[in-house]
Formats: sequence, C-alpha cells, structure tokens
Amino acid sequence: MYAVRRSLQAVVALFLSAVLSVPTFSQSSSQSSVFLSAEARAVRLLGPSLPAQPCSPHADSPSTALMGDIPAPGSSLSSCNLSTLAADHPSPTAPCHLATQATQPCPASRDVVRDDLTSMGKRGQAILRARDKILEILQTENACSDWYRTKDPFPAATFRTLAFALDRDGDLYVRTSNESSGIQLIRNPYVAKVLQGEGPNATVTINVNGAFFFSIGTLVDDRLEGGPLSFRGVRAMQVGPYTGGSFRAQVLALLHEFGHVIDLLPTDHDDYEGKSQQNTADVLRACRAQVESKETPRTFQASR
Repeated sequence: MYAVRRSLQAVVALFLSAVLSVPTFSQSSSQSSVFLSAEARAVRLLGPSLPAQPCSPHADSPSTALMGDIPAPGSSLSSCNLSTLAADHPSPTAPCHLATQATQPCPASRDVVRDDLTSMGKRGQAILRARDKILEILQTENACSDWYRTKDPFPAATFRTLAFALDRDGDLYVRTSNESSGIQLIRNPYVAKVLQGEGPNATVTINVNGAFFFSIGTLVDDRLEGGPLSFRGVRAMQVGPYTGGSFRAQVLALLHEFGHVIDLLPTDHDDYEGKSQQNTADVLRACRAQVESKETPRTFQASR
C-alpha cells in the first residue's frame, strides 16, 4: 500500500508539474507573439518610406563606386537612374534644314536674321516688314514664286538665309549728266546691292540714302572733270513705278536683289544701259500682283 501511495503521489506530482508548467510555456509563447507583431508593424511602417529615396545608396558612396554604373543582368533601371540619364543625355534637337524651311520654318528664336534686323531700329523694322512680305509670297503657290523656282527649287528657304547690312555712306545725290549725243542721263543713288549669284547666306547691302528709305533726293550735275557740285534742286526717287520709301518699293527692291542672289537676273552693277530698269521690269512682270496684294498686318517694336 505504501508503495502504491508513493507511486500515486509521484503520478499526482508529475501531473501537477505538467499542469503548472503549461501557463509558463503559454506566457512565453504570448510574449514572442507580441514581439513578432511589433516587429511586423515596424516593417510595415518602414515600407512606404522606401520609394521616397529611390536613389540610395548615394552615387558618391564607396559601395556605389565599387558596384559600378552597369546594372546587373536582368535588372531594370530605377526611375532615379532614368531621370539622371535623361538629364545627362538630352534628346538631340532636330536640325533646321535649308531645304525644308519653306514648309517647316525654323523656330523664331533661331531666326538670327530677324533678331539682327530688330536690333537696327526703325530701318531694320522696315526691312523686316518687306522681308516678311516676300517670305509670304515665296511660300505660296503663285506666278512670282513659280518664276523664282525656275532657278531655285526652294526660294523661300534661300531668301530666309539672307542677311542685311546698311550702307550709311552710300551716295545721296541724284546725278544728271549730258552725253555727247545730247541726251541727258539721270542716275539715282543705288538702292541695294549684292554679289551676283552668291546664293544662300548672301548679304544684301541697302543704301541708307537711297530710294529704299527716301522718296526725294538732291539733284546735282555730275561733272566728270571734278570741281564743286552744282545743285539743281530736288527730284523724286522711285523703285520701278513705286514711290521711294514706300512699302511696295521696298518689297520690289528686295525681290530684285534676290534675283541676283540666285542668278535669275543678269548683273546690272554699272547701269549705263538701263539694265537695272530692265531687271526691275522682269521682276514686276512675274510678281506685280503679289507685290501689290494686301499686306498681312504685323506689329513690330523698335529695340532702340
């Protein structure tokens, strides 16, 4: 019986020990769960903040230097890397081709001729106004543009490249001379000039004292033997049928010079035989309707 009792006590003790150890084990398990839950919450809190710094580690850090700039195979560039590449390697700007300017003009900011004329004050504005009119004519289908295309397939594009200069020391007198035949010749100050057949990027020089800007000139006797000038009053100056200094006279003058640029008109530098007048007549024959067409309204402001 004693033996049985001790055995029973032993069983009871073992049972109680097992029962008493359960809460201890259960409490430990509960604390572990709490710790793991807190850790998970911390990970969740840290998660949304990662995209805010997609470029970590810093590009200057030693680890980045060791890793190099080449991404691992199969990896993709991050948004930071893409934006950096875009900044370092911008898309190339499409070139401004001479042959396409008639239909696809260069941006205004790249029209250096316009910028240059704008800086010339009122005279530059007058040239710019006539230039815009001629570009309008040459960019449309008409008899005038067709005539220029017989020599240059892209006349508007070529004309757009022309630069302009002012001759402030150009002749300002209307000169008369008597020929041995008894004929009196009258020569006006030159209006504009350009090198014959120079082509794109030629420079048209305009006489500040000529009919491009003025309608009246001082008339003098042209004495070949020299001596003091003999003033004879004043005389009206014209470009073709148009009054000097008028918008139509300016347009006709530049169209005339453009004919020399592309070698469509023969040279008339020494106009002793009326070659210049004949060339002007040829321009009018093809372009009179466009020269006299209604002007597109434009507004310009002097820069000085």
